[in-house]
Amino acid sequence: MRQSQNWITPCGRYALHLTPASREQMDRECARSGDVETGGVLVGHYDSGELIAVITEALPPPRDSTRGKSWFHRGVEGLHALLAKRWESRGRTYYVGEWHYHPSSTIQPSRDDLAQMHEINADPRYRCREPIMVIVGTIQTGDNRPVRAFVFPQGEPHLEFEQAPAEQSVPVVTEK
Repeated sequence: MRQSQNWITPCGRYALHLTPASREQMDRECARSGDVETGGVLVGHYDSGELIAVITEALPPPRDSTRGKSWFHRGVEGLHALLAKRWESRGRTYYVGEWHYHPSSTIQPSRDDLAQMHEINADPRYRCREPIMVIVGTIQTGDNRPVRAFVFPQGEPHLEFEQAPAEQSVPVVTEK
């Protein structure tokens, strides 16, 4: 999974930075999962201008998660305490969205994926106005996993991020 770390929506309104650590965490969980779906919560923060979502962690699935070859239901066991601990930490990170693995080369969000993200968007308990979803696929060549990322703004259709070309000006992100 060595693609660009910076992503931006075509309209330029939303930007995303996946830290190397978060990408490695997703890759490790995907490899461990084999041919069944898996996923977890994305933890991070927004840059000082609140323009770029910086994903610092991709948490593994909670123990009460369930999964199969073509479905994944993220559990909640231990998440509240873990997210509270991240919030209280020096770096103050928090829930930013969801990630999951489709063990195939097709990484199209399913109806269930989209419904879950719209539910999260509408649920005030998440305190996340614009949740992000990252979907990771199976390695095709070399060590690259296909990745797609989406943002779900409140009251608007979801948008897909595109990898930012190296020559495109994307604000510099400093990790906490």
